[in-house]
Amino acid sequence: MSNEVPVVEKASPGRLFVPSLVLPAFAAFMSNGILILLLSDIALTFFGSSSPASVGIAGQIGTVNSAAEAVFAALMGFLAVRFRHKPLFLVGVLLVAISAVGNFLAPTFILMQVFFAVEGIGSVIVAITGLTLIGDILPSGKKAKAVSYALSAVFFGGIVGAPIIGLVTGFGGWRCSFLLYALPVSVVCLVLAFFGIPSVSRKQQVAGRKENYIGSFKQVLLNKSAVSCLVSQLLSVGQIVGLYAIAFFRGQFLVPISSAVYITIGSTSFMIVGSLVAGRIVNRFGRKRMTIVSSLLDGVFLIGVFLVPNLWAALAFNFVHVLFGAMAISAFNCLALDQVPQSRGTMMSLTSVFGKIGNTIAAAVGGLVLVLFSSFQLLGLAFGTMTVATAAILSFLTKDPVIV
Repeated sequence: MSNEVPVVEKASPGRLFVPSLVLPAFAAFMSNGILILLLSDIALTFFGSSSPASVGIAGQIGTVNSAAEAVFAALMGFLAVRFRHKPLFLVGVLLVAISAVGNFLAPTFILMQVFFAVEGIGSVIVAITGLTLIGDILPSGKKAKAVSYALSAVFFGGIVGAPIIGLVTGFGGWRCSFLLYALPVSVVCLVLAFFGIPSVSRKQQVAGRKENYIGSFKQVLLNKSAVSCLVSQLLSVGQIVGLYAIAFFRGQFLVPISSAVYITIGSTSFMIVGSLVAGRIVNRFGRKRMTIVSSLLDGVFLIGVFLVPNLWAALAFNFVHVLFGAMAISAFNCLALDQVPQSRGTMMSLTSVFGKIGNTIAAAVGGLVLVLFSSFQLLGLAFGTMTVATAAILSFLTKDPVIV
């Protein structure tokens, strides 16, 4: 939060504290991983076909999920002040578990959209309160490591989850991925968080004042460079590319689910490499320059994924696009972090909100293109153009501020 005041030195929260935050970060990725890998199977169940049009309609699960995340990312700025952080965190993990049960049982497509929205709400609560708890409880020397572990767990979840999802789906169908994978992990997370996260009293949390919120929002929204960062997020295609890319490989090149698992693992591995590389060289090349160059290359290779006629060439383009995409995300977060140093919390909260809205727009655009034109090639052109446009916005309107 932008008005957070550090608490004076705290006692050690215990060895379970960081794992209690890291494992739920892993769990928050599970349902999205299932959706990315099994979108074609979900479309076949509810619409009797895995054609591009059916996949496009089924992909609107991602639209509803992202919309729910965007709404709650905004509301969490107020809920985190009104309620204690540990109970909020537990509620978030509980919603992820409830979503897993609902998606396993959902008899209709509409109900599945509802339960995926519940998952979106839970994952946002986990993400925001998890970072807040790190700030509330850990001493300053340990915060950075805890944050890095939590963020890495999201990517790592893709590598570990993909083969599990493939294995479970192979003998029980896509619904069993929610029952035998997402549900048990989220229940373990709930128990671990209950015992591993120390309770923080209301008096230990910073009491936000209405005028402080207004002042922080004004500082961000009246800053041209900060606003350009937020606007660029509206064109962010993010995880939505992966959602449609796997369906593209399975439909265009008849890639079986077992091979799609390895494609997902490879893509996630390149994401981890891209993030780590960017973290090491971003200060040398500049946050703005690196974000722009990486976004441009990401957009170009993204278009290539859907246009080249050969599977191996498409896979090569895909992995390179993912590499530069991860570098762009890492560099962008560094760029956004120092746009308004006095209101970092508000800036990053709004960045999250605009990013979620961007995912919603991307999912809707992807579904509309596939429904109207049944063309993955046009989908690639649309997503690639949106990615290049983010680089243009940042190039002309954003400044690279002095690190504070």
